[in-house]
Amino acid sequence: MNSDVDDSLTATAAQLEQRLMQVFGMVHSSRETDVLLQKRLSVTFLLMPLDVAVRVDGSGGQRAVITAGEAAKTTPSDLTFRIASDIAHAFWQGDVNPVQAMMAGHLSIQGSLVQALALSPSLKVMQEAYRGLMQDNREQG
Repeated sequence: MNSDVDDSLTATAAQLEQRLMQVFGMVHSSRETDVLLQKRLSVTFLLMPLDVAVRVDGSGGQRAVITAGEAAKTTPSDLTFRIASDIAHAFWQGDVNPVQAMMAGHLSIQGSLVQALALSPSLKVMQEAYRGLMQDNREQG
């Protein structure tokens, strides 16, 4: 197998956590374009059962603070998204419909659904950044 088959099924928890931190760092850097910063929200993404946690804190409104691991798990957030590890790669690629994932039990949200819906434009931007990162990894590998 070559590096073209680098997805959440073959990536370790640490690799997946690092990948998401890179994506969130690219996406959540500009107040002008980032809904999370504009809304001053904090969001945690938990990938279960891999036990991967990444938290993006836009509550300061100027620059997102991104943490991972235990700090991301234990710090309260406005929204927490739990995503099944086995569909995480497909979700971040944009191949999984969030509503269908919720209905199937692969995705759950803690917090205000209104706030979660307000962030939906950011999801497409994050998915685009994730796809770009994956493409770069394939080209470098």
